[in-house]
Amino acid sequence: MGIMKAAAVKGMIPAGNKVSELRSNLVRLITEMPIVLNERFGEEGLKAVAEIFRRLGEQDAIAMKERLGLGESLKDAVDAWIVIGHVMGSKMDVTWESENRAVANHPFCPQYEEFKKNGKIYCEFACWPYVGAIGEKIAPGVKMEIVQPADMNRTCTKALVYTLTDVE
Repeated sequence: MGIMKAAAVKGMIPAGNKVSELRSNLVRLITEMPIVLNERFGEEGLKAVAEIFRRLGEQDAIAMKERLGLGESLKDAVDAWIVIGHVMGSKMDVTWESENRAVANHPFCPQYEEFKKNGKIYCEFACWPYVGAIGEKIAPGVKMEIVQPADMNRTCTKALVYTLTDVE
């Protein structure tokens, strides 16, 4: 038995390997869910995928606020996006266009790469509902905008925008 296999069997898996394996599994799940539900149920399946990821994003936003001590500002929402990006292995450039608008571009997105390999971009049903819910749940009054949707040639560009609300 090789050293790596022996260590893994005994539960001694290096943290980096655990993260890589988990990340790979999450990317595969996010890729397969819209494919299968679209094949089986069409538009209704894709609506279900979007609802699942929206709910997961809301739940993760609450957990991130508690565990990371995030507040309710646009900066906190952007920070949550950056954390999710690190967890998933994406590269993200954030440009603050004003104090009320931050634009995120992805020079690399592993989820996009998997969608592209499978021939259809499902960001609209998986990624966008998830990260939109995170940003909007972290910071009341913040909305996500799609500046440029992903296509087979490039990843998407999204923005978080603080909009004045009646709450103020």
